[in-house]
Amino acid sequence: MITSHSFLRLKRFFLSEYFTDAFRITLSVLTPVTVLFSLGYPEAAITAALGALNIGVTEGAGTAADKKISLLISVPLLFLISLLVASVWPYPLLLAIVFSAVVFCCSMLTVYGLRYSILGISLIGQAIFSWGLKPADGLEFSLWVLAGSVWYYFMSYLYIRLWPLRSLKHAIAECLTSTSEFLSAKALFYDTDVPLDLSYKKLLSLHIRINDKQELVRNLLIRDRQAMSPDNNEGQRLIRIASWSIDLYDQITAIHYDYAFVREHFQVSGVLELVNKIIKLQVKELQIISGALQTNRRPRINKYLKETRLLEDRLQYIIDRESGSNAVLLSRLKHNIRQIDGYIKAIKTGAGTGDVQVQYAHFVSVQDFSFAPVKSNLSLKSPVFRFALRLTIACMVGLGLSYVFKLGTYNYWIVLTILMVIRPSFNITQKRNKQRLIGSLTGLVGGFAILLLSQAEVQISFAVIFLVGFLAFLRTNYLIAAAFITAMVVLSFNVYTGQDTSIILERMYDTLLGCVIAFAAAYLFPVWEGKRLDFHIKQVLESNIRYLERLYDEATGTPSDVTSYKLSRKSVYTSLASLSSVFASMQSEPRRSIERESGIYHFQVLNLRLSSMITSLFSVFRLKDDMLHNPREEMLQIEITLAMLKKSLLNMSNHPSPESTEPSSPSLADMSIRTEAIPLLKLANEIKECCKLFS
Repeated sequence: MITSHSFLRLKRFFLSEYFTDAFRITLSVLTPVTVLFSLGYPEAAITAALGALNIGVTEGAGTAADKKISLLISVPLLFLISLLVASVWPYPLLLAIVFSAVVFCCSMLTVYGLRYSILGISLIGQAIFSWGLKPADGLEFSLWVLAGSVWYYFMSYLYIRLWPLRSLKHAIAECLTSTSEFLSAKALFYDTDVPLDLSYKKLLSLHIRINDKQELVRNLLIRDRQAMSPDNNEGQRLIRIASWSIDLYDQITAIHYDYAFVREHFQVSGVLELVNKIIKLQVKELQIISGALQTNRRPRINKYLKETRLLEDRLQYIIDRESGSNAVLLSRLKHNIRQIDGYIKAIKTGAGTGDVQVQYAHFVSVQDFSFAPVKSNLSLKSPVFRFALRLTIACMVGLGLSYVFKLGTYNYWIVLTILMVIRPSFNITQKRNKQRLIGSLTGLVGGFAILLLSQAEVQISFAVIFLVGFLAFLRTNYLIAAAFITAMVVLSFNVYTGQDTSIILERMYDTLLGCVIAFAAAYLFPVWEGKRLDFHIKQVLESNIRYLERLYDEATGTPSDVTSYKLSRKSVYTSLASLSSVFASMQSEPRRSIERESGIYHFQVLNLRLSSMITSLFSVFRLKDDMLHNPREEMLQIEITLAMLKKSLLNMSNHPSPESTEPSSPSLADMSIRTEAIPLLKLANEIKECCKLFS
């Protein structure tokens, strides 16, 4: 039985950019196939479809300008590489030289970012097809590839002109969805049945995803001149929503306390249940807003505000009966909840409080398209160079085996498998290897079942559906994508070759051999993430120090602009996400230290709590309400915490930078509370002890 939540997720998927792009690319591929087949040019139909498909898979999320530029680069490069390889394939030695050069050069495009990394993979894929299909006339073959790619370019250009902000809207909607999932994970801290350790693990994994989503939104928005134009009302609306969505996440992280203390002291009073209910209402509302943005409609009016106000009144009733520090803590919690409500309302209605001028250009880096990035990466110290060498050698091994053992008609699938599996990261390569094997086996079984139970017309229909599925999941779930493309290939080739089921066996051993080569190649020039941990740990410490310094400016009334505050906040989130990502990758590496892993995980949790506490204090200081905090005492806490963090950083650095020099620490004697009882100082002390493991 499909639940309402499952139905909503299914509906969002079909309305998402992943599915609409997949459907559009499939139409762009099928159009030349249908026309050319009907005119009696079957080989030209397949070749033109390859050209359209290889260009289509390069078109990820991006601004209209990004897509136009990458398409303009892709089309001529696809033609040139196709012509080059198609002309030399009859000469094995010459092919080996040309093919290895193509693989290495295209792999090095990774230095220009994800979009051009995908372009490089697509170009290598076209080189593999140009060799594998063994065209009799290389020029004619390449011209049909060019025709298919040009056709796709015009289809894509039309789509961009009609819906220029489609990628941006989808990115913001996905950012809101991920934020709602993060908020939902926060609710677990108020559920005593869920262990705190499990809650933190979920929070850290979601933090990585949200950081990626926010970075994508920034890149799409700030680099889009059309959206940023003051005359573009829709663009300005999306700027506000994007800014509020990031500020919303800021407030959600601020709902962070000593949860062991909260669970122990407020379980009986009913606070935990109340806060849990409020958070779940906020999650539901965010999901509704996200869905509405994705489908280009206004969010429906509901009872959200009325229901949350009733629960907040009940929370206030409990606060009125508390005293001392407990009342202050609950008042801060209620303030955070109200702040979140305010951002949700602003995002929903598009009308928020007075806009603050932010210098957005500082939040994205300028892309360098010169040869300099390639030149600086031509060294074994570069992860990209190692990846290019690894992929080139693996592909050449696959190419050599196909010639030596004459493995079948479609032996180029071995090299295609290698191309689709090997990635710069050891962890991702091994993960994709498993996904490729499981997905291919699933696709072979599914494809064979359809062959046995249906006629050619039905098989073609399923092949089209599977192509859409492959393209829809290619960016999000490679296992499912591999299953779809395998089933599609089995059905398509079976119809094209006239019911030849031997393709199933060939597909199976080609995939298996390709995965074995990719598995072995992962150990060739590997980049072990464990060796980069110290760098990322220092980055997290430095980011939290800068964030604390901004808080100190706020506390002392030192003039500070909102841009520097948001940049320091972004730095904290990005550095912590990078550390979490590296830590996750490190866990699949052969050389592991369980004790060190435990320390790193603890360090992540402590710094997540620290950044959340800093964010919460920002919010409290801006209230100017002495009932919620003691400004003098908290300023002393900040000074001492800064001193402790800088000392931790200094101890980790062999050559400390000027800003890392140990400051004079304020006297704890000035404080009326024990250090152990002050959350901020307690956290700083725990971080200092944790850092000793890495020194």
